[in-house]
Amino acid sequence: MVVIIRKKFKPAQHQQRRLLLAGGVLSLVALSMLGISIAYLYTPHRITPCGLVGDLCVKSSYPPPPPPLRTFSDEEVASRAVAKDILSQRRMYQGGTPKIAFMFLTPGPLPFEFIWEAFFKGHEGLYSIYVHASERNTLKSIWRSRVFADREIPSDKVYWGRIEMIDAERRLLSRALLDLNNHFFVLLSESCIPLREFTYIYSALMNSTFSFVDNFDDPGPHGLGRYIEDKMTPEVQPYDWRKGAQWFAVMRRHAVLLVSDYLYYMKFRDFCKPGEENHNCYPDEHYVQTYLHMVDPGGLSNWTLTHVDWSEGGWHPKSYGKEDITVETLRHLQSIDEHVHVTSDAAATMTTVPCLWDGEHKPCFLFARKFLAETAEALADVLPQVTKTASSE
Repeated sequence: MVVIIRKKFKPAQHQQRRLLLAGGVLSLVALSMLGISIAYLYTPHRITPCGLVGDLCVKSSYPPPPPPLRTFSDEEVASRAVAKDILSQRRMYQGGTPKIAFMFLTPGPLPFEFIWEAFFKGHEGLYSIYVHASERNTLKSIWRSRVFADREIPSDKVYWGRIEMIDAERRLLSRALLDLNNHFFVLLSESCIPLREFTYIYSALMNSTFSFVDNFDDPGPHGLGRYIEDKMTPEVQPYDWRKGAQWFAVMRRHAVLLVSDYLYYMKFRDFCKPGEENHNCYPDEHYVQTYLHMVDPGGLSNWTLTHVDWSEGGWHPKSYGKEDITVETLRHLQSIDEHVHVTSDAAATMTTVPCLWDGEHKPCFLFARKFLAETAEALADVLPQVTKTASSE
């Protein structure tokens, strides 16, 4: 016989039992949620909340909205270009062929668009094109050549002899540096033409161990006379000051230096300006030349690859008209193998130096300017004869 003894609980005991049961359930829930949180926050793999709680989660069929698009400032682009270059130093050319970045600094359309198209034809993958059209909004230029279509970068107004010219150059360099396969960076104007075939220019630049930046010591009023000592010192000393043409062709390391520099850029922005009170200082003739000479004098050629004729004197070089476009004229430009600098003081000292390509004496120039738009048709006829002959010699 089984005797069942039923124990009677008092009301207070019933209440205590319910509280203990509820506390246990809450503790289990809290521990579960804590475990989920820890797993979600600290797991080495990407786990979504829905993956943790299974069918209890209702997944959304809509992806998260993309970040809003915006135009980066010049400073942001320069910063990103420098960061990208530094982070990729060990793999710059892996998976790609070294290229030349051709950077056109122009108000609007390029009068020699089809000459450049013929120059680039058949060499796809060996070059990149960037166009800074400072008056694009007013000129409404339309590219007729597919080579230049969609190659414009965000541009701003450029004023001759002012820091905006340097801003445009840095803007071009920043965009071009984003392509890790760009090895050489050539600055050209709308009045420039090539003096050689593409293969000649590509080989000359890719085999060079230095950048081509025109710079020399001019003690005259248009050289050191533009230096304002109490403004430029201590960062820029009188013996650092250099002058030269703005049309450069620089290696990648020098391009990175130019877009990442703000110390010396600020000096030239604030204290190298047109006007008698500023000693008629023009940044495009001094900033790049002085800065690169200060940081890497042994890495510069000291002459520009773009020929220009200053024989007429004055503030601007000779402009070539259609009557100047002859085989003889262009061959003469190709054959020049010395670069000349003349000081602006009373002595007008002329210095003539042979153009040495890594120790070998060769013709200096790969490009030339200033050619008027009216010469386009004549150049289209004459230039191919000259470049093909020169490249085969």
